[in-house]
Amino acid sequence: MVNRILVDFKATAKMFFRSKSAIFWTLAFPIILMVIFGAIFSGFGEATYSLYIQDKDGTQTSQQFIEALNQTGALNVVMVDLNIDADQYIKDNSLTTFMIIPLGFQEAVISGGTQNVTLDLRLDQTSTSAGVVSGIVGSVAEAWNLQIVHAVPTIFIHIGSIISDGFNFIDFFLPGVIGLTIMTSAVNYMVSINTRYRNAGMFAKFTTTPFKRMDFLLSRMLWQLVVTGMSVAAILLVGVGLFGVNVNLDAISILLLIFGSILFSAMGMAMARFIKEEETAETAAAAVTFPMMFLAGSFFPLESMPSYLQAFAKVLPLTYLNDGLRDSMIYGNYESALFNLVIVAIIAVILMVFAVAVTRWKTD
Repeated sequence: MVNRILVDFKATAKMFFRSKSAIFWTLAFPIILMVIFGAIFSGFGEATYSLYIQDKDGTQTSQQFIEALNQTGALNVVMVDLNIDADQYIKDNSLTTFMIIPLGFQEAVISGGTQNVTLDLRLDQTSTSAGVVSGIVGSVAEAWNLQIVHAVPTIFIHIGSIISDGFNFIDFFLPGVIGLTIMTSAVNYMVSINTRYRNAGMFAKFTTTPFKRMDFLLSRMLWQLVVTGMSVAAILLVGVGLFGVNVNLDAISILLLIFGSILFSAMGMAMARFIKEEETAETAAAAVTFPMMFLAGSFFPLESMPSYLQAFAKVLPLTYLNDGLRDSMIYGNYESALFNLVIVAIIAVILMVFAVAVTRWKTD
C-alpha cells in the first residue's frame, strides 16, 4: 500500500513540475502579488498625496501653515493661482483634493481666540486617498490650535465634495472593473485561440485561402467587441441593481470601450507569436495582465503608490483606459477623457500593425 501511494505521489509531482501553468499559479503568482502589494503598502516607498491649495489670505501665517502641511512628508502641496476659478480648475484637471485658505486666516490666528477661520477642504469621496488627506490636514490644524493659539479652537475645516452629489466609491471602482475585464478577456482569448490554432495546423491551412492575418485579427476583434458589450452590460446591471451605481455612458465612454477592446485584442495576438505551447498560454497571459491589473489604478488611486510605481503605471495602456472611463463616466471631464481616448486609440493602432507584422501562420 505504501509503495502504491509513493508511486502515485511521484507521478503527481512529475505532472505538477511539467505544468508551467501550475507552477505559475502556485509559486510565481503569490510572489507577484506580494511584490506588488508590498511595494504599494510597505516601506519600499512612502506614498505622497497631492493637495492643491489656493491661498486667498496670502500672508506669512498662511504660508507657514502651508509649509507645515509640506513638512508632514505625506502631502505634495501644489499652489494654484488666485485668478483661477477653483471649481473650473478642479473639473478641468480631474482633481481629487483641493483646499482654499480664506482671507482673514492670519487675523484669526493672531486674534487670541476671539476670531476663527474655516478652511475649505474639497475631496473626492470616491477616492481612497480622501480620508488620508483629510486626516493629515485635520492633524496639522489641530496641532496649530494646540501650539499656536494655545488650545483655543480657531482653525476649523469644512469638508466638501468635489464630484457631483450621489456618487460614491462604487462609482469610482466600476470603471476600473470594466477596464480590467476588457483587458483580461481580450488578452486571454487571443493568446489562447492563436496558440491553439497554430499548433493544430489551422493557420497553415489558412495560408491556402484568401483569408489574411489582418482578416483574422479584425474578425476576432469584432467578436471581442460583442463580448465587451455583454460584459459592460452585465457589470452595469449589477452595479445599478445592487449598489445604485450612478455612471454616465456617453459617446467618449463607448469609443474608449471599443478602442480598449481593439488594443488588448491586438496585444494578445502579438503575445501569442512568442508562445509556443498551448499549455503555457494561460500562464503567459496572466504574467502580463495581473501586474497591469493592480498597477494601472483599477483598484487603488495611483497617488497612493510610491513614485517609481506611478512612473511605471504611466506606460501601461490600461492606465489610460481606466482614467478615460473615469473622466467620462464620473467626472464629466471630457477634455481629459478625450486625451486618454486619443492615447488608447494610438496604442491600439500601433499594436494592430505590430501584431499583424509579427504573426506567423506557419510553425517555426
